[in-house]
Amino acid sequence: MKNKILINKKKAIFTIIQTGVLMLVLTAVLTTLSFRKSQTDTYVHTGLLKTVSSVRKLNYALSFGKPLEKYYGLEQLLAEVDSFSEDILAVEVIDQKGNTIETVGKMDESVRQSAALEEYTIKRDGIYAFTGFDAGMMILKLDISRIDKATREYIGYISRLGAFVFCLVLLASILVLMPGAETGVSVNRLRAGGIIILILAQSVLGFQWLYHVDKAYKKSVDSIAKTAARMVEYDLNEVIDKGIYFHELKGIDSYLNNLTDDIPEISRLSIDEETSSDSEMISSYSIIISTDSGKEMTLSCKYDRDQVRAREQKLNNIFDILILILITVFISIEAVNFQTRHEEMKGEIKEGDLYLPGFRMFVFVEGIAFTLDVGFFSVLCAKMFEAMKLPPSLSFLSGMPNTLYSVAVLTGLFGAGSLISRFGMKRVMTGGIIMGILGYILCALSPNLIFLMGARFVYGFCDGIIINSIRLYASSQTDPEKHTRILVEYMAAINLGVSCGVVIGGLVADVTSYTLVFLTGAGLGILCLFLVYFAGFPRQPQKEKKMSFISAVKELRRKEVLIFMVMAVLPVYIATLFVGYTFPLFGSEAGFSNSMVSGCLMLNYIIIAYLTDPISAWVIKRIKPENAMVIYMLLQSISIGIFVLTSRVWAAILALVLTSLWDCFGMVVMDSGLDYVEGTSREKCTMLQMVFGKIGLAIGPVAITARLSAGAAGATGVIVAILLVGLVFYGGFIFYGKRFKPGREGSV
Repeated sequence: MKNKILINKKKAIFTIIQTGVLMLVLTAVLTTLSFRKSQTDTYVHTGLLKTVSSVRKLNYALSFGKPLEKYYGLEQLLAEVDSFSEDILAVEVIDQKGNTIETVGKMDESVRQSAALEEYTIKRDGIYAFTGFDAGMMILKLDISRIDKATREYIGYISRLGAFVFCLVLLASILVLMPGAETGVSVNRLRAGGIIILILAQSVLGFQWLYHVDKAYKKSVDSIAKTAARMVEYDLNEVIDKGIYFHELKGIDSYLNNLTDDIPEISRLSIDEETSSDSEMISSYSIIISTDSGKEMTLSCKYDRDQVRAREQKLNNIFDILILILITVFISIEAVNFQTRHEEMKGEIKEGDLYLPGFRMFVFVEGIAFTLDVGFFSVLCAKMFEAMKLPPSLSFLSGMPNTLYSVAVLTGLFGAGSLISRFGMKRVMTGGIIMGILGYILCALSPNLIFLMGARFVYGFCDGIIINSIRLYASSQTDPEKHTRILVEYMAAINLGVSCGVVIGGLVADVTSYTLVFLTGAGLGILCLFLVYFAGFPRQPQKEKKMSFISAVKELRRKEVLIFMVMAVLPVYIATLFVGYTFPLFGSEAGFSNSMVSGCLMLNYIIIAYLTDPISAWVIKRIKPENAMVIYMLLQSISIGIFVLTSRVWAAILALVLTSLWDCFGMVVMDSGLDYVEGTSREKCTMLQMVFGKIGLAIGPVAITARLSAGAAGATGVIVAILLVGLVFYGGFIFYGKRFKPGREGSV
């Protein structure tokens, strides 16, 4: 038994220390990026506040029909913005075509907003922030040195904290693993002790980071509030200077409410004649307003710290910490599993055999590498479509990158078998990974949606070749035990890898940019190239006879097979897009961060990974596969339908959890959905199922995004409609349109 294996104590301690260092570095990098992003966000928001009055004046003047290039006071307007703060190095106004109309200050580069519609972009010479108006866009060039200084100070802080936590990990490892007369440590002791130590280390590091970031965020909010107060002072005095008495001013409350809507960090601004002292909950800044009698009067511009988005930011930071702890658990499990499996298989590995510990490690890292963008890709496509400024009738184009990806995966499915026969498993896997790396790099370089479509098509070959090659390799094993072991290792590792990949991608997207996520995936893909050789895939071509796709298509001549594929498999695979496609879109609408969306998706993968065996076993013992498919489709329709009808956050999360539970048995019984039909081959039906599934995944994004103007919940209604149509036809056929026949014997 594995648990009886004793691992050398020094090796066990080294395993924990090695994993701990990896997690400390990962956490330090992510928290540093998060801190820098948080500081930059508030810094940019403070700078953009200084453009609010100018943009209001521009829009008012242009509303009379005057073209932007004929606005003769533009230079003076920009000079006012430029002089507002020493942090503003230059100001530029461009028209809707991107042509420069006026510039004040030194703009070293012609920087424009990206296709992802990001609020700002960072260059070597400064931060370029964008604020749009009716006829064009105003671009601020902000001094980046303040952010660089704050980042350096934080790196020093997190380095000292990391060194302290590392010492704690080392000390705890020695105290937990060294006692006892035995020369080695049991697997259970290593696993339990290692995970507990690493979780505690992550908790110490994470919550200390939370305290530091929360403190810095409050200072940033204070800076924004002070800027807002100065802007209120400037705007009111500008109106009063034109001869309007203060008591005649109307709509001040409306003005403050509109200003609050423009400042994400602040939820309330008010003016009170009685000056109040600062407290823990309330901060105020005095502003000077000219009164009707010509005297000056001190008013207070207040904001409630407890009501600002600091609470939302803290909740998001806590969510990120919990995600990092979960990632620690999974990576710790994989590190311990690799060590114990390596010890277990000593002396059993034969030349030419698959090295299962290395294979599992490869699949785990591959799962992380090529699922980093799952939590936000549909949102990115929607933003790129919005940047094209096309009519809503063409919104289906935002689903085309996913469609072309599925088409490429389908192409890889058709070609994987012949490629393995000709070039061998190792070369095919290497080629698939290279395609994935190239696809990720092209995604990172995509300047628009059209380019992204081509990049996604290239990337699709990666999944099409890698996933199907592994399944075909497993099915080619003549030893049933070896076949089962490969599939078990693959399913366990890929689910853990995907769980980590989704949330890491969400975290990186939150603290940096979508581009860096793709480049991170490409870097991990390069690591996978080395792990392919570590896994021990056979080099020589495999000449086993492959199943003909034409012979599989002939199965469609049976009406039972045709109805099952069109009315059950196709709708079910389209329904899976709720998790990876429409839920992120809804999360973006609801104001979720990328990491929060990814954390919810992680819950989906964890449920499927750990509950599939018990739930599917219970269903298979009690319900016929074809009847279970009907129940599965009905439950999916109800779960997603509740979300469509309510459009609420709680309904979306409930639907995510429920659909995950139903998938635990639905995707399993699908393989046996045609067992009642005599003479059919499960191998051929599985091939057809994979083909129709990819067709569904290709059709679904276009059908969903065609209705995206109705909101993510409204667009998801297409999924429910397709599911219900399939349910009616397939369920009607199962219960009324056929005579039940005994299950076929010897089905494979």
